[in-house]
Amino acid sequence: MNNKKSIVITAIVTVFLTSAFYMTPVGENIYLIIKTLSGDMSFSAKMDRMSQLVDKYYINEYDSKKMEDAALSAYAAEINDPYTMYINKDNYTAMLESMGGDYVGIGVEVYINDDFITIMSVFENSPAKKAGILKGDKIIAVEGEKADSSNYQESINKIKGIDAPEGDNDIIITILRGEETIDFTLIREAVSVDTVFSKVIAPSIGYIRLTDFGEKTYADFAVQYTQLKNQNITGLIIDLRNNPGGMLTTVVNIADAILPSGNILTIKDKQGNETPYDSGESSIDLPLCVLINENSASASEVLAGAVRDLKKGTLIGTKSYGKGVVQSLMEFGDGSAFKLTTAKYYTPSGECIDGHGITPDIEVTLPEELLNKSIDELTLEEDEQLRTAVQVLN
Repeated sequence: MNNKKSIVITAIVTVFLTSAFYMTPVGENIYLIIKTLSGDMSFSAKMDRMSQLVDKYYINEYDSKKMEDAALSAYAAEINDPYTMYINKDNYTAMLESMGGDYVGIGVEVYINDDFITIMSVFENSPAKKAGILKGDKIIAVEGEKADSSNYQESINKIKGIDAPEGDNDIIITILRGEETIDFTLIREAVSVDTVFSKVIAPSIGYIRLTDFGEKTYADFAVQYTQLKNQNITGLIIDLRNNPGGMLTTVVNIADAILPSGNILTIKDKQGNETPYDSGESSIDLPLCVLINENSASASEVLAGAVRDLKKGTLIGTKSYGKGVVQSLMEFGDGSAFKLTTAKYYTPSGECIDGHGITPDIEVTLPEELLNKSIDELTLEEDEQLRTAVQVLN
């Protein structure tokens, strides 16, 4: 009887020890039990302890910096806000360069569409333009590695050559065009991004296209508007189609130059604090039309909403994207940063357009066969939205 009991106890102990050996590291198991007895740990304490354990016990090589970046990125991603993210040092450097308007790359503007990195526009005289890359093309691989929304920033950095050896300027981009897959071999170049384009059309209407609200956009806008005025224009069209937004200070300065005295927008934060941005007395003294479409977002919608609410001009095109929130950039000491949605903005009438967009005064849709063309490639005969604006001003 005693022998049978002894055998059963021995078997139970053996199973327990074998499970402990194969299922969890003994040191970590003891640590978890101790901390359970002594109370909950904070997030930072858990991360510190995990780092200590990996450093002390993990048997293979690892990159602690990449692990830290991945952990911070995952933490930010769980907020489930498309505009909130942790930005590592390399990515933040690239972001600041693009905001400044000068960087090394292939000369395209991209956005995420159904998980695809999609070409929004191709800059004139750029490597992409010379190679034959088109608006609407989808970047599905960079240097043979899959590219999509899951590794968007890494793919963009690779295209810009941020981690490439010095002097290595060749890049292979795989494009999906319709059902056709095409490989393009390009050479990266220094790209200076112009965000303001102007001309006189039909025959005395001034036209200014804003592709972004970057650091240099307001200064360029002021210069080119003065040049148009010197040509005795009788009306002005501002084209915000496919403009994804940009810097708040830039759009406020442009709105101040365009609009009469009044509110441009009001920002409200989590604590209920309100910050109004107003325009001064001076304004453009010409009839005005503003063109928008489904890719006009953020700062573009600030300008369009203010023009509409202050009754300064006529909005023409299709409903805008609907991004009525503001992000703040918090820089860390190591060159990385945290981009966090911290406020909503409201048009002068008190409307928050987030998730709704702005409906134009006159809705005009371009034919589907023209949607893959760049705005600057459309002729006046093709571009019914622009043509409608000319008719309104005339």
